[in-house]
Amino acid sequence: MLVLVSLSAFATPASAQLLPEVTLECQDSVDLDVSPGSSRMVIVSCELENPSLYEEEVELTYEFGELAGSGPDSLTVPAGETSLFTVTVRADADQEAEDYLVNITAEVTSASGIPVGGIGSDSDEVTVTVPEFTTCENAVGQGGGTFEAGQKVSFSASITCESNTDSTTSYSALLISDSGSSAWPSGFEDQSPQCEVLVPDGGTTENCQFLIATPSNLEYIWEGCVILLEVGGSVPQSCPSTNAIDIKVEPKTLGIGSIELTGNDSIFGNYSDEAPIIIGGVVTVLVLAIIGMLVARRRRRSG
Repeated sequence: MLVLVSLSAFATPASAQLLPEVTLECQDSVDLDVSPGSSRMVIVSCELENPSLYEEEVELTYEFGELAGSGPDSLTVPAGETSLFTVTVRADADQEAEDYLVNITAEVTSASGIPVGGIGSDSDEVTVTVPEFTTCENAVGQGGGTFEAGQKVSFSASITCESNTDSTTSYSALLISDSGSSAWPSGFEDQSPQCEVLVPDGGTTENCQFLIATPSNLEYIWEGCVILLEVGGSVPQSCPSTNAIDIKVEPKTLGIGSIELTGNDSIFGNYSDEAPIIIGGVVTVLVLAIIGMLVARRRRRSG
C-alpha cells in the first residue's frame, strides 16, 4: 500500500494508471532451418509496451525447451512508450522436424525507481517450426573412356544423404553431349537397376550400380559425359567439371581377321570415317579389273 501511495503521487488525476503494467507481444511463429549449410538459428521480433505513467524496469525470462537461445535480461521502457527487442533461437544439426514452443515472460521490477516486483507482468508464446530436410551428394566412380558401338557403359556411385526425418530419394543416369544436349541419343538406353535410397532420420550412405547400352549400328562418334541426377533435380546445360564420367562411343570397326579397316587404330588411321568409301572404290576397281581380264582372255581365244 505504501508503494502504491508513493506511485500515485506521480499520477495525473484524469486517466491515472495507478498500477504498473506491461504488455508483451512477439511473432506468432517462425521457421528454423537446420539443413546443412544453414545457420541453424532464427530471430524472433518482440515488442514491450508500457501503458502506465511510470518509467518501468522490466525483467525478461525465457523457456526454450529442447531448443536453445538468448535475449536481453531486462529493458527500461519509458512511460506510455513501446520498446522493441529480438530473441535468438538456435537448434542442433540433428534437431527433429516438428513444432517447438518458446515462452517469453516480462515482469515489471521497478516503476519510477521504486521496486514493485509481482505487480505487472505478461507473457507470450512463439511456435518455432523445424522443417523437414533431406540433402544428398553423390560421388561417381570410375568407368569412362572410349567404347565401341554396342558395348555397355557401366559405373558405380556412392550416395551420401543427411536428413532430420525418414525419407526416400532416387537417382538416374543422364547423358549430356559435348554440344550441351541432354536428350538421350537414338539407340542409347539406360538399363540400370532402380537406384532408390531409403534415408532414415540422421542420414545414410548407399552404393548404386548403373548400366548404359549403346547402339550397335551407331553411324557417328558420340562424345559427352554421364552424370547422376536426383529425381526432381535441375538438368545442367553442359558437362560439369567434376563428378562426371567422360565417354566416347565410336562406330563399329570393319576388319578382316585381326586387321582393322576402320577405327583410329585401323590401317586407315584418321581417315577411318571415309573407310567405307575407300573400300567401295577399291572393290569396284578390282571388279572392273577382273572383268577386263576375262574379256581380254576371250578375245585372245576367239582370235
